[in-house]
Amino acid sequence: MSFVRGVYVVAIGVLLVLLVIFGIQSFYPAPESQGYPSSEEYREERATYRMNVFSIVLALGALLAVVGTFVRRRLGIFGAGLILGGMGTMIYAVAPWHVDSLLRFVGIAVTLAVLVFVGYKVLPSLRRA
Repeated sequence: MSFVRGVYVVAIGVLLVLLVIFGIQSFYPAPESQGYPSSEEYREERATYRMNVFSIVLALGALLAVVGTFVRRRLGIFGAGLILGGMGTMIYAVAPWHVDSLLRFVGIAVTLAVLVFVGYKVLPSLRRA
């Protein structure tokens, strides 16, 4: 892959992750603490919000990576960009969100499983090993 193609794949991947991040912020904004009469109610709403975002972003990232794997042969660098964007999105899902340790473990396990699947489908050397 040439340098320009590599940069293009990275640009697609990064922009997909940013699209997800700013899409969540635009269409599903976090609750504001000033809108709740009690801090306990706010904490509960914030926990629900974080869990929802974690679930949505993890699933979306997995979908992007898997779709990228299957369209890579036809779309070349666009498929590779989808894979990279999907993996970055999944990492975004498990890294910053304060969710239960068990859910974070499951999220990391799902991310690793998708990475292994993509690698097996994309990298021929993994199939021969």
